[in-house]
Amino acid sequence: MQDVPRAVTVVGGANMDISAQAGGALAAGDSIPGTIRYSPGGVGRNMAENLARLGVPVRLLTVLGDDAFGQALREATTALGVSMDGSPCISGGRTATYLSMHGPDGEVAMAVNDMDILQTLTPARCAQTLTQMQHDALLLLDCNLPAPTLAYLLAQGHAAAVDGVSVAKCVRVANQLKGLFLLKLNHMEAQALTGLEVRSPEEAQTAARALQLQGVQRVLISLGALGVCWADLDAVPHFRASRPVPVSSATGAGDALMAGVVAALQRGAALEEAVAYGMACAEITLSSTFANSPDLNHAAVRQQQQRSFP
Repeated sequence: MQDVPRAVTVVGGANMDISAQAGGALAAGDSIPGTIRYSPGGVGRNMAENLARLGVPVRLLTVLGDDAFGQALREATTALGVSMDGSPCISGGRTATYLSMHGPDGEVAMAVNDMDILQTLTPARCAQTLTQMQHDALLLLDCNLPAPTLAYLLAQGHAAAVDGVSVAKCVRVANQLKGLFLLKLNHMEAQALTGLEVRSPEEAQTAARALQLQGVQRVLISLGALGVCWADLDAVPHFRASRPVPVSSATGAGDALMAGVVAALQRGAALEEAVAYGMACAEITLSSTFANSPDLNHAAVRQQQQRSFP
């Protein structure tokens, strides 16, 4: 791989994650002692942070409110080297927020997301940033974006990678798959876009082939703990099994996978090598209590790839 990667422009969500961990059994209508944590989040912002940690020149285009959360997100993100020039602050807007309540076992009991501010990330707001993109930069989009904005960005002729985000949101690109440089989905999102059941590596490979036939150049389908199916251009789809690693938290692992694959591709790697690199990024993130591991960097990923597992 090249020492200096090509640039990436990320367009997507940035939100403040608020996580509450109950110290005992939850009871409706009652309060209980526990632990509450705040941390920067959002699929687009997470991918941008991971790319910066991996040494990739990266710009993030998102929208923030003129509130304390918006200021904190901007400061935390730019401190890592992510450019946010052009990301507007909406007067009177509420910065996107994700609030989750976890039982004593760590499982999510309920959650609320407030992402309405992303509706203000219109094609007009994106236009100036696109004119400033380097000619060899990759456009990395998450499907939290409004459908008209996704359609506009994908119609501009830039090489574009897309993260499906969720079953409900990945269908926003269902009619714009032709020519996509890279599409990353989990098994449920792959089912939503292909109409095929995706529960096994073999079924994931069939779904990947169906997406290839719709014009997607490179496909990633994550099967979580099982591994990742990948397909490059017109080649036969392949599957790479996950390695057993200690898991502190699964949050952010998918974002790390996508960021790692994109970082390796921007360094000139073939997709097979990029998938191995991205899976090593996910392993490091799984072993961290943070959605974006502070231990993630290019040297650490290379070292992780050389580790042997029983």
